[in-house]
Amino acid sequence: MSGSGLASVGQILREAREAQGITLDNAAVRLRLMHRQVEAMERDDFESLGQPVFARGFVRNYARLLGLAPESLLARMDGAPAEPAAVAPTEPALPRSWLTSPWLILSLLGLLLVVAVPIALYAWLNSDGGERPDAPTPAVMQPRPAPAVATAPVAAPADVVAPAPASPVIPATADGTPPEAPTSGAESAAEGSVLHLDFGDESWTEIKDASGRMLMRQLNPAGSSADVHGQPPFDVVIGNAAQVQVTYNGRPIDLKPFIDVTVARFTLEE
Repeated sequence: MSGSGLASVGQILREAREAQGITLDNAAVRLRLMHRQVEAMERDDFESLGQPVFARGFVRNYARLLGLAPESLLARMDGAPAEPAAVAPTEPALPRSWLTSPWLILSLLGLLLVVAVPIALYAWLNSDGGERPDAPTPAVMQPRPAPAVATAPVAAPADVVAPAPASPVIPATADGTPPEAPTSGAESAAEGSVLHLDFGDESWTEIKDASGRMLMRQLNPAGSSADVHGQPPFDVVIGNAAQVQVTYNGRPIDLKPFIDVTVARFTLEE
């Protein structure tokens, strides 16, 4: 019991677990925690759980498992003051079929563009609209602020024939693929919180923001670093996590409690 006469956070969790007939070992398995970590929560020994941000994440998940409202318990926690971020393990992502892989879809779209653009240019250049009498075949030109028509020097014909109006030239790169649109400054502007990652070795990393939008999904080489901006909570998956250092809004995050074999999976909340 606390000094105000109300049951402590640990006592509430223990009584709810016992009322549902759940053993400590069963609760630890379902929470993916060790037996001593679940027992520490029921003893209100939050300091042994590591940083306060981890203790609050453990209590939040335990309360949800028992069908309790986590916010009321978090507000009464002793020894785990409120932090701007709370970390909780996430469920591993379900395996997806290779047919729905975004890399496969992007590869097919790229192949379609590589094949379709040259065919479209060839058809346009050989159409009536692309023919000009006594003039060389028009070259594909990059767009300029002040478009000008450049012609190769040729002998002036006896009768000057006005050229037929040509269709707009489709901008293309040297290999026939359309140029990539510049990244919008508004989209790349960082809002909300910042995750900084330093990679001591190669590491596959996936980070999603509160809306489920993928902010980072790539293999990071050894010795590189990255800053990820967005609105929390962040769903984070880090491969080879033992070789990665993470800071959240300038605060270091210990990944050891969330590493399963070599992969760390967790959620960063406000």
